Amino acid sequence: MTEQSNPVVVATSRRLVDQVSSIRQTLARQRIPVADMSRSGSLETRMSSLQASEIPPRTGVVPLRIEKLEGSIRSIRVDGDTSRHSGFRYFLDGSQRTIPVCRVGLTPIVVGLSAAGILYREIGRQPALLGEATRVSQSWIVPRGTGDPHVDELIREIESSGGSVIDPLVNRHGDRLPDYDHLVGDYGRLLSCAYDVAGRMRGIQEQDALRHWAESISPGDPDHWIVVDGRLLTNVPRAVGVVKELLTQHLSGREAVSLFDLPQGHRTTAFRYVSTFHEPGPDGATVPSTGRTMWYMRLWSATGMDARHSLIRIETPNEVDSSEQIDEISRWILTERLPRATDDPRWPTLLYPIHYLERILKRRLSEITTGWPSV
Repeated sequence: MTEQSNPVVVATSRRLVDQVSSIRQTLARQRIPVADMSRSGSLETRMSSLQASEIPPRTGVVPLRIEKLEGSIRSIRVDGDTSRHSGFRYFLDGSQRTIPVCRVGLTPIVVGLSAAGILYREIGRQPALLGEATRVSQSWIVPRGTGDPHVDELIREIESSGGSVIDPLVNRHGDRLPDYDHLVGDYGRLLSCAYDVAGRMRGIQEQDALRHWAESISPGDPDHWIVVDGRLLTNVPRAVGVVKELLTQHLSGREAVSLFDLPQGHRTTAFRYVSTFHEPGPDGATVPSTGRTMWYMRLWSATGMDARHSLIRIETPNEVDSSEQIDEISRWILTERLPRATDDPRWPTLLYPIHYLERILKRRLSEITTGWPSV
């Protein structure tokens, strides 16, 4: 099948409880059996622990190849005053809620809500959302190929009322997953796939907001940078990604020990991925990597804690390649730790402006979920 565009998501101004009530009334008139799941809670509160126990151990993994920009991987203290100046004026993040609504036979009916936005901070003024960069959307996540006429009727009712339906067993290119016919009857896997789709929806919104910033906002403010909560997927000038969940270990041996031994306020030397498709230059020399520049940093003391406590990975465009630039960005990051967001369990790796932005985005989603039993 040819590649399709990203899934369509539509904004909503109606409360979820009202949408569901209207659909249930229609299905009741048609005597379609529907099992209520409104008190089961969002998938965000329980999917992470469930999935972690199902992930098989990785064996035979080829170590990632990296290009070292500052010599061997070692610890470097971030010197300078980290309490005054930061070059960051913009902060980008997203939020999602994935809510099981009901069940028809073996098929869970899930609603995915997502929001993404950019916080703008001007000296002397209260930080605020950039309205033109804010995205709030809702989609119903339901497989279309169940063969169950009751599910088909539910989908027709959702779409006739203006809702958007995404099949969780179809990839981003519009192709069905290889085991579609089996997965469509697997209740647990359907919930897991729905959770993944909701994350994909949020990721699309975040990338759209970053693209808007790069094309429409950044050119008019060339002296300031943006922080992206999460990976920096492309080389966007003056953008910095802050990765809080370190799922991939780039280093091994003594270099990994140097990473996990980082004291508070220290960083590692910087590096880049080396593509497996790396080609030598015309003179036989290795072409410099086009991957993002990365390094790790410890925000707070990890004494008595897990080796990854308060450890983050910073990702920047590959134009950042000097120790002076890397040190300056590291100082900005340390500045943004304060005030500490101690009411959030993730505070050791959370920059305060991102915490502030998350609260705003969650309030936007709460406007849709007002009155829903489990939220």
